[in-house]
Amino acid sequence: MHPDRVADTKTVLTKSLASMMSVIQKIKSHGIAHSIEIIFNRVVPAWCFRYSVGTVYELDAEKLADLLAELNLNPFKLRRVEDPSELEELRAFTWNSVPVETTIGHYGYAISRASEPDLPIGGVWGGVNQFNEADLGFQIQLKSEQALVYCAYVSKDARGEGIYKRLLPFAAKDLTSEGYRNLTVMVQPWNKASTYIHQKYSKRTLGNVSVVRIFGLAMVFCSGEISKNKTCTTGLVSNPVVIELPSSNERG
Repeated sequence: MHPDRVADTKTVLTKSLASMMSVIQKIKSHGIAHSIEIIFNRVVPAWCFRYSVGTVYELDAEKLADLLAELNLNPFKLRRVEDPSELEELRAFTWNSVPVETTIGHYGYAISRASEPDLPIGGVWGGVNQFNEADLGFQIQLKSEQALVYCAYVSKDARGEGIYKRLLPFAAKDLTSEGYRNLTVMVQPWNKASTYIHQKYSKRTLGNVSVVRIFGLAMVFCSGEISKNKTCTTGLVSNPVVIELPSSNERG
């Protein structure tokens, strides 16, 4: 075989091996279930089929307050976002797709570097009253003392710097000060990083919410202490499955 062809073959094999190793590393990082979900969602149109699972945790506000007191916040600026135009920007930044009409009263939080205070590198939301997952046909009905932490996002170039480790306890402290002493969060179990931090600073696991949507039919299944008013709905927006989470003061 001609030397040039041998060299080309080696180059192709090297690139193929590197590509395979990259895929393997991504699968190890995300987990097999998450990797399958990513591939499936890229192939199957969203209007046709969706499947989602979330584990619900009750966060420990006292642990998070202790964490916040230990951290060095000086390199960063943390704030509750209140200006309407900035809230819209935060929605876009955090990929918040919860319908605007159901997010009345929801709290938005942002973190930026102290050197660039107007440029968010992380954000998270605190949902109150109700949380609607319109694409999946369910609604979490929250009690007066409950808040749901959702839509957390950190810029890719800021990951690994402890951004969310600062943002979560800051948001928890502010929500608690507003009377929302019962904080919850729903995490996809194959999201290892999110599961780790929320599990570490939680009081207990409340259960799981699993949803299968086929075209316009959504089927919702709950486990543990989580309850729902029905299992199926074809009114994804107009008549969602209503989910309720237990509150700490309901424990016997």
